[in-house]
Amino acid sequence: MTLLSNFFSPKSIAVIGASHNKKKLGFLVYENIRKYGFKGSLYGVNIKGGKLGSRTLYKSIRDIEKEVDLAVIVIPAAAVPGVLGDCGKKGIGSAIIISAGFSEVGERGKKLEEQIEKTARKYGIRILGPNCLGVIDSWSKMNASFASSMPDRMNISFFSQSGAICTAILDWANENSIGFSRFISLGNKLDVDENDMLRFLLKDEKTEIVLGYLESIDDGVKFMSIAKELSKRKPFIMVKSGRTVQGAKSISSHTGSIAGSDLVADAAFKESGIIRALSLEDLFDYSKIFAFSPEIKGRRIAVISNAGGPAVILADIISKSGLKLADFSDRTKKVLEEELPPEASIHNPVDVIGDSRADRYETVLEEVLKDEGVDGALVVLTPQVMTEVDKTAKIIAEAKKFGKPITACFMGGETVEPGRKIMEENKVPSYDFPERAIKSLEALYQYHYFKKRLISDPPRGLRGKYMEEKAADIIRPALARRQKNIIDGETSAFDILDAYGIDTVKRIHSVGYEDLGKEAEKIGYPLVVKTAAEGILHKTDIGGVKTGLRSEGGLQKAYFSIKKEVEKAGFESSGKVDLYKMEEDGIEIFLGAKKDENFGPLIIFGMGGIFVEALADFSYRIAPVTYSQALKMIDEIKSKEILNGYRGLSRANRGKIADAICGLSQLMIDFPEIEEVDINPLKVTDKKCIAVDAKIVLDLKATVLELVK
Repeated sequence: MTLLSNFFSPKSIAVIGASHNKKKLGFLVYENIRKYGFKGSLYGVNIKGGKLGSRTLYKSIRDIEKEVDLAVIVIPAAAVPGVLGDCGKKGIGSAIIISAGFSEVGERGKKLEEQIEKTARKYGIRILGPNCLGVIDSWSKMNASFASSMPDRMNISFFSQSGAICTAILDWANENSIGFSRFISLGNKLDVDENDMLRFLLKDEKTEIVLGYLESIDDGVKFMSIAKELSKRKPFIMVKSGRTVQGAKSISSHTGSIAGSDLVADAAFKESGIIRALSLEDLFDYSKIFAFSPEIKGRRIAVISNAGGPAVILADIISKSGLKLADFSDRTKKVLEEELPPEASIHNPVDVIGDSRADRYETVLEEVLKDEGVDGALVVLTPQVMTEVDKTAKIIAEAKKFGKPITACFMGGETVEPGRKIMEENKVPSYDFPERAIKSLEALYQYHYFKKRLISDPPRGLRGKYMEEKAADIIRPALARRQKNIIDGETSAFDILDAYGIDTVKRIHSVGYEDLGKEAEKIGYPLVVKTAAEGILHKTDIGGVKTGLRSEGGLQKAYFSIKKEVEKAGFESSGKVDLYKMEEDGIEIFLGAKKDENFGPLIIFGMGGIFVEALADFSYRIAPVTYSQALKMIDEIKSKEILNGYRGLSRANRGKIADAICGLSQLMIDFPEIEEVDINPLKVTDKKCIAVDAKIVLDLKATVLELVK
């Protein structure tokens, strides 16, 4: 048995702080362990001794002669370090510290945590908490918490950083016939954190679905790695709060740790196969559909309704989701035409009209579920004069025999409540509103898509020592100088991108007046000319850039104009300019990357040009990005139709874009010294994808030695 296993199935427990005072947590925790049927040995410890009911309270953990697997500590914070030392001397390897008053309250509490951590390391004790609700395990019938119930036994495990969220989830679950296997409050995460718990639940045979609530993630790279392995085997549904700046600020004051960037977290979840619930309501809804449904095989959904309004609403919702309305086979449509009244709709969504009784629902539901072009079904019922609520609910429950996910939406209140109860008893996921039903079906499909995806798809042959060395030859000296952290397109950013398979604009640097015509012929007109003078951040703003030059005469005129404007702005003209081939054709896209200390590099793709921030149309992934994932990124932006040849535009070469995404991803992996990359725009046509402007920002705190391979 591992030390983490002792948190769930110990043979013996000591509650340190057990009390006969019914108003104290020590009494509640001790009583919860006793009354819910824990079969192992239970000991109470109280410094005053005495009795709790018929049982003796020990004055010290050291007074217990027999072996103790788990200590549950419910005493004032200041006394915890000393008591934990006694646990170590006793040989106890696992402790739940329910006590509050640690890092969440300030510096004094933080120092107490440091003492606890030092003691735990000395004796090899695994700590859950402090400042946590405790643990509930339905298999060992152990409620080592101050939550006042024991959930039904199911294959779902839940962990949370917030104790208050734990009690709310538990109360909701009991009301909705949802049970749990393991139920864990992490608290301040002094020792056991989300990564430890995920690793345990990954191998736990009694857990098939994992739910979680976190306010902060301490080691994002490790979290992603474990979560991805978990998601390959078991659905992992999670709420990560702190999605806004205001939310993150409130979290940092509540937990003592600052929440990470939500944008990065969202990309990390997507990469790891985590189903992200944006609210507790979503978490509840998704848990029902995953617990009560077979695996969905595709995204084609049939909708059956006895009212036109909800059917139209659902058609709109589905069209904007990752699902699609199923196209019925000719056979299915023929049967529906024969069985339904003339005024009914035999197309999807199927409107069985308002006078539909249970038998009509049964006919339609069975026929569409037999259709091989249907992956799942949603049944909508509104209470009308001839509606048979109970019978329809039973028919929906019986349709589970077809082995496809079925959800129901009985719209209304008291009239339809008996039907909801029937479906709840028969483990049919039921929702009050159609939007929630579709979101839940979409979550089910997202998980299917993740498992189907080739997770191990490698980057497209972009890693090569020669590439890495070429980039290092540019980055190493720049870091060594530690004067300027920006490598831009006018210097060497393009050379670095070239080294990683990202095509860049043709260019010649530092051209003098006498060589303008000769060098221009090498590149070809039209041209863009930029001043080569140093120290100018925004060259366009001072007149240091001229575009659309199509002749040597125009080029010479631009040269003198730039020289004059640079000197007028107070800069020293070098007498040199940089020449760039002007890429006139193509759609402008954007590629970017930003290093995140917790999760790793974030790769960003979207529409580019001067409206890149205004449009805010991006997709994201955490590096490394595989080729198939890069293609998916292209499909995720709202403006993807522009890339597909919208209104006569050249169709963008998606393969070239994906190659560029993979190249940027590998660059960020190879060089953690890079803080940020901005490539805007890239001009993409059906044949090429060319970086027209680029900027690479270095982390000047990085050591040059890190570059030595």
